[in-house]
Amino acid sequence: MRENYRALKAFGIIIVVALLSSSFLGCVGSQSSVDSIKKRGTLIVGTSGGFPPFESVNETTQALEGLDIDLAEKIADALDVQLDVRNFQDFAALIGSVKTGQVDMVLAGMSITTDRNKSVTFSIPYFKADQAIVVRSDRTDISSPSDLAGKKISVNQGTTGDFWVGDNLVATGMITANDVHKFGYASDALLELVSNRVDALVIDSPVAAAYVANHAGIKIVYTIVTNEYYGIAMNKNSVELIQFVNDLLAQMEASGEMQQLVSKWF
Repeated sequence: MRENYRALKAFGIIIVVALLSSSFLGCVGSQSSVDSIKKRGTLIVGTSGGFPPFESVNETTQALEGLDIDLAEKIADALDVQLDVRNFQDFAALIGSVKTGQVDMVLAGMSITTDRNKSVTFSIPYFKADQAIVVRSDRTDISSPSDLAGKKISVNQGTTGDFWVGDNLVATGMITANDVHKFGYASDALLELVSNRVDALVIDSPVAAAYVANHAGIKIVYTIVTNEYYGIAMNKNSVELIQFVNDLLAQMEASGEMQQLVSKWF
């Protein structure tokens, strides 16, 4: 399972996987936001905390930290501007924030999907993940997706975990829509499980691992192999910014700097 929590080491693999996102570049306009970001002197990045180790609030400093925050800092440094990270309480609002220009980009452990690519353009991938089923440690009756029949599930609304539950449990009649407890903030979905108001939590596997490592009384019982790839979401009109970010990610991957960031948080 460890390879699911590591950045992709071979840049050639990244390029192949990136076809899902980069194939849309030919359709975007020619407007660039690089100059406006530099003139503003600030890179505005949207995220949604409670999603460790990608973004979460440091209990001591109350500042956001994580792999995505470090990566955002790298992008801001490369642009020679300051970083302004905006923490959205609703993950599902992030795509809209890029489309409407509230933020320059989204770094939020966001998986590249065809549906999302209709609204935004993603960078080349920088991380690979799956989904995981998390339960309280005293539960012995749930060990696979089939055991979720008739159970109550918490999810982070608008995430691929939410979509998986809808497609594989609700649509198949294993559970009802009312059995799915949806939360805009990932940590609230965890709290629902810890507080014994649901039977299981379905969430991205690296985040599940971080939750289990930092919260007593919960465990991962099953990893759902979904082969997801995280990307940085940007406005489709930001052609130069998309290319700038892709070039930077490629350089970081080739130099080993990306793996250093991953090793820091995993």
